[in-house]
Amino acid sequence: MKLKILHFFKNKSVEIFLLAFSLILIIISRNYPFYWDNIVQISVPANWYFDTNFNYFFLPDDIATGHPTFIGMYFAAIWKLFGKSLFVTHLAMFPFVFGLAIQINQLIRNLEIQKNTGFVILIFVLLDTTLLSQMSLITFEVFQLFFYILCINAILNNKKHILSIAFLCLVLTSLRGTICGGGIVLFHIIYDFYKYRNFVLKRYIPYLLGIFAIIAFLFYFYFEKGWVVHNTVSNAWKESAEFASPMEILRNIGVFAWRLVDFGRVIIFVFFALFIFKLIKERKYENSTLRTLFLIIVSQFVVIFPIIIIYKNPFGHRYFIPIIIPVFILVILWVNLFNKEKKIFLTLAFTCLISGHFWLYSKKTAQGWDASTIHWNYFNVRNKMLKYLNENEININNIGTFFPNTDSVKYIDLDTKDIRFKDANINEDNFILYSNAFNVEDVIIDALNTKKKWSIIKEFRLNRIYLRLYKKND
Repeated sequence: MKLKILHFFKNKSVEIFLLAFSLILIIISRNYPFYWDNIVQISVPANWYFDTNFNYFFLPDDIATGHPTFIGMYFAAIWKLFGKSLFVTHLAMFPFVFGLAIQINQLIRNLEIQKNTGFVILIFVLLDTTLLSQMSLITFEVFQLFFYILCINAILNNKKHILSIAFLCLVLTSLRGTICGGGIVLFHIIYDFYKYRNFVLKRYIPYLLGIFAIIAFLFYFYFEKGWVVHNTVSNAWKESAEFASPMEILRNIGVFAWRLVDFGRVIIFVFFALFIFKLIKERKYENSTLRTLFLIIVSQFVVIFPIIIIYKNPFGHRYFIPIIIPVFILVILWVNLFNKEKKIFLTLAFTCLISGHFWLYSKKTAQGWDASTIHWNYFNVRNKMLKYLNENEININNIGTFFPNTDSVKYIDLDTKDIRFKDANINEDNFILYSNAFNVEDVIIDALNTKKKWSIIKEFRLNRIYLRLYKKND
């Protein structure tokens, strides 16, 4: 019996490690509030379904983002069963956080990567600050990535029924999930061409359910609301439907590249560029595993890139995780197999990757706060500031602040109160709440730093992240 237990732990050591990893992450983040776009995209819809007892399917125009809202329904249903709190919400994330980690490990195994190398790859992937940040939050991305990797594994294992269900869930997760699903179909077609050297339509029957479901949803949405994908009714998202100018497209291309290498991924992507250069030069793959990974990357790039760059709508690092994960696997595998100086590379790449968790740009440079774990410090200082305001009976309705702190505490903290800070107006407000974790205009930062006009009456700081309460001088 003892030998069987030891044998089990030995064979399942990676799965046990991933379970422990996921549990620790959920415990650490159990009280993290809704953050960044997830407030509007998940919390607001979930609260609306919860408050209206699921009496309506579509959200009102003033809070509708165009995304399918099944994730919001999921959380609202969980709250109905177990009570509405941040802890319950993070527990509802656990199956998908753990499931994502398991699917990444399964992908490495399906690619038949040697066990020791596979574990190194797994550590690199899980320690990427953007992926780890998203796994700590209540976000679309964890659901999307889980179903995305599940789809790839189903293709590699020829599991048609799993592929059908995973693809259906992927395209209904969010609009980004739908785009990601397009990349999955493209990958499957190219992968099969290399494998079988032909095109047989019936191989792609598993996608019909998902394709039908998302088309039916969008048609029904348009029939009911008169717009689809881009909210043309509410001014809150007017930029999302506006096309970028030629100069803005060039800027978007630069930002696209920056998002990929940001937060410590520079060395990984430099070596990925070297891989592409060698591939173009020699016109052959060094093995079939590298080819499969490259096809996954290219398929996602082809569907994401043109959609991202042609619109004015800002885009975050999290959009590119479907590209980042296979790039990590490809580069580390490639270096480990064909580079004599692999220990030097792995050390430099790992050091750079870990440093990404501490990258902090100047206060006048916009940063992807939800894409780096450094934002965790903001939650601590925000809690202390809210406690300070409450103890000193300072009404938050009279304090101006900035995104992502402008929504009601009902949506951010799942508080029973429905109160919120004002949207800051530097000329009219007497109190301003500002953090270097806010991306605000330079003119506002300069104004708040003018000591003749503004004074700091309270500051909380943790690991270089601060939150300050300013008062206008009389």
